[in-house]
Amino acid sequence: MLGAAGACAHAQSPPPAEPVVVTAGFATPRDARTLGELMRARALFEQLRALSPHGELSFRVLARLNNSQADRLGLQLVTAAGRVDIPLDDQSRFVLQPQWENLPPDTAVRSRVRDGGVVWRSDVRTPGLPENTRRLGDLRLQCKLDWGVPLGRTGLGVSGTSLVTAKHQCENAWTGAMNSQFADRPVLAIDLVHGTRRERLSYFHLHGAGDNAPTRLLSGLTDWAHQLKDHMYRLPLHDRSWPDDALVEFTFMDPAVRLNEERS
Repeated sequence: MLGAAGACAHAQSPPPAEPVVVTAGFATPRDARTLGELMRARALFEQLRALSPHGELSFRVLARLNNSQADRLGLQLVTAAGRVDIPLDDQSRFVLQPQWENLPPDTAVRSRVRDGGVVWRSDVRTPGLPENTRRLGDLRLQCKLDWGVPLGRTGLGVSGTSLVTAKHQCENAWTGAMNSQFADRPVLAIDLVHGTRRERLSYFHLHGAGDNAPTRLLSGLTDWAHQLKDHMYRLPLHDRSWPDDALVEFTFMDPAVRLNEERS
């Protein structure tokens, strides 16, 4: 009887939850994105617009392994009719064009630089701020786009748009402080400012200083090779004591000083 009762209880137990599948492969090469992904990022941008009421969205591609390739990124749409060049501004950014709406969503957007040589990021900016200043809410939204689509994926990623993934990666106290971005110029220091409150971030937030794993383990999965380390920074995105209207002020390195260091 006990055996029968046990069998009955076992039969009525709920089935095990389906495992979450994380994939290491994508429909397009690591260096490419699709129009569908970029348009999903735009839709997510509009959905989370409260973080950046006046922000403007663009997309950015950077040479991550060889800085000498920065001038020949050569971004293109790969269409059935041929390749279409995409002009980039002085920060290697571009915006979605209305005519692209008529192209298939799986149309690839890729650089001439191959073999894991580029890194993608969204770029959200409120117009009218000084050149060395960003708005914290813009950067919070930027993080959610990079993880929610994901645009800033590396060698390991999750398919599809996920607000849950974006929330976890950008608002968690640990992972939120580990999300990397790349400044317009090499960074010397960063201050958070709101009203009379000012706080200089520790060096932990600059140049990948918080990465403790061996470089040989990280090199295939991360985007902060040495060519971009001096531009790299992280922010305490999870810390809600800093409101979205707080400003992020960058102190950039003096190019002349950097040139002398490289020569010495």
